[in-house]
Amino acid sequence: MTLHANVTCPGCRSGDCRKSNWRSDVERQTNPGLRPYRCRACHHRFWAPDQALSRRRFALSSAVLPLLGIAIMVFWAVDERSGDEIAAHAPVAAPVAIDPHTLRAAQEGDAEAQLRIAKLLLFGGAQAGEQSAEAVRWLQSAAEKDNPAAMVMLGKLYRNGFGVLQDYGQAVKWIRTAAERGDPDGMLELGRLYRDGVGFPRDPVRAYVWFNRAAAALHGDAVRDRAEVLRSLTADQLKDAQAQSSAVEAGLPDAKLAKDNRQ
Repeated sequence: MTLHANVTCPGCRSGDCRKSNWRSDVERQTNPGLRPYRCRACHHRFWAPDQALSRRRFALSSAVLPLLGIAIMVFWAVDERSGDEIAAHAPVAAPVAIDPHTLRAAQEGDAEAQLRIAKLLLFGGAQAGEQSAEAVRWLQSAAEKDNPAAMVMLGKLYRNGFGVLQDYGQAVKWIRTAAERGDPDGMLELGRLYRDGVGFPRDPVRAYVWFNRAAAALHGDAVRDRAEVLRSLTADQLKDAQAQSSAVEAGLPDAKLAKDNRQ
């Protein structure tokens, strides 16, 4: 899906974004009212309010607004409070609503529930400082429980400096851990770190290795990224990259990764 979307990337703030496909029914069900988008500038995949749903809600609200206007006029006609007093009682923006069952599970240590709450806090509406900090705390807890999706999201937040201070060391730590555990998203993002020289010296051969592994794990975006980095490789580099990919998939020690881990 390549349709341009009128949304802004929360990572790099670019408006050049496209709609992305749902990866599973579980992802769709755990992100009510949202849909996935992909930033063309930094390749960050994120969730934002579903524009089609918003348009339907707008159409409904257009039908209700005249009645609401009449109700407001009646309210102003009978309310004798001063304008300042009414302003003082005006409702403020409500925080993101979290399902109590999900909250209870998260508080009891369920990493998937913690991840769902973090997504809601980050992408479920207007972000505030406290809300972003709370989201990061939930992600940190889920990542420490070996949840690879939380690791990848936390690493991407650190890479982009969104909701946290930008820290490439933390970005590498969490993304690499997810990749080493065989998570396709983690392998894709680790390839991007090597491709862009974030946290490591720029290394298109290593980028190809991780894109290749992610593509083998059926990650569609990795196929595209692998094709892009392939154009920068010489024939010898490509041969080396494919040999490294095969060695790692066969379970042989990855000397290059071990060296990077010590850095």
